[in-house]
Order: sequence, then structure tokens, then C-alpha cells
Amino acid sequence: MDRRFLGESLNKVDGKGRVSIPAKFRRVLQNCDKDYAPGGAPRLYIAYGDPKKNYLECLSGDAFDQIDQMIQQLTPGSPLKKAMGYLYYTKCDATVLDDTGRLVLSQAAREKIDVDGEALFQGHGDQFHILKPSEASAADEDYEAMLAEMGQDDAYFDPLAAAYRELEARKVEPVE
Repeated sequence: MDRRFLGESLNKVDGKGRVSIPAKFRRVLQNCDKDYAPGGAPRLYIAYGDPKKNYLECLSGDAFDQIDQMIQQLTPGSPLKKAMGYLYYTKCDATVLDDTGRLVLSQAAREKIDVDGEALFQGHGDQFHILKPSEASAADEDYEAMLAEMGQDDAYFDPLAAAYRELEARKVEPVE
């Protein structure tokens, strides 16, 4: 059962903002929505308000429910609760896929990523991102720089081994 968004896909976006969700992402949306029933449409939430992000943050129904629950537990009136509410309530669209697996990106979402003809879908585990294809190389460079910094430019640095060491140090059992 697919429960993580994996891989990349370049998809066409028409003039009205309609775009097909990759089939493998649709399966994850179905599997990660406790309210989904066969024949229905899985929930999908698209957050577009964080000015530091050059992509749309796409969340399954269950992932959004976790964020919602976290926001509800924050201190009422606190700056953090206000900020999270703004990002995940005000600047977020709840949408559904049509029978062919397409959705319509809102005008605000299209403007956020300046989409023009094509959109790149990138899996990020519990969420996926939609971005302008030309932004992908910048994101790749950012990750390469981060890995180089983490490995202190060691040509043999292995992030997976580093993750196991961190879990061991924190006494957390790795998932098998």
C-alpha cells in the first residue's frame, strides 16, 4: 500500500489551471485519507501562502488533519497559532480530483509558482510539491549544498548512515 509520495513527474497545465496528478500520487492520496471511500474522491489540500517557499505544498487528507490538530492545540491568540492558521487555513485550498485525476489550481496557487504550461510534481514523503520546472534545478542545488555542508565536503559522506547514527544516539529504533 503506497503511503509516501515518491519521484517526480512533469505535467501539462492548461490555460484554466487544470493539471493531472501523477497516478502514483493519486494512490497515495487515497491511502492517506481516512475519509476516502472507493468511488469517491480523496481529500487534497494545497497550501500556497509561505513566502519562503517557491512551490505549492500539497497534503493528503490525513496529513492535513494532523496539521489541523496541531494548530488546535497551540495557545489561543499566540503568534505561532496565528501564523499557522494563516498558512494552513487562509492560504490553503481544499480541492478534489475529477474522474480523470485532474484538479484545477486556484488563481492564487498559479500565481504563487508562476506556472506557465507545465508543472513539476516532486514527492516528499508525506507531502508533494508542485513547482515551476525551472525552479527544480535551484532546489537540486540547495540540496546538494546542504548535503555537502552536512558531510563537511567528505566525498564518502552517506546521509543514510548519518540518519541511523542519529536514531541510535537518540535511542530510537529504526523502522524495519
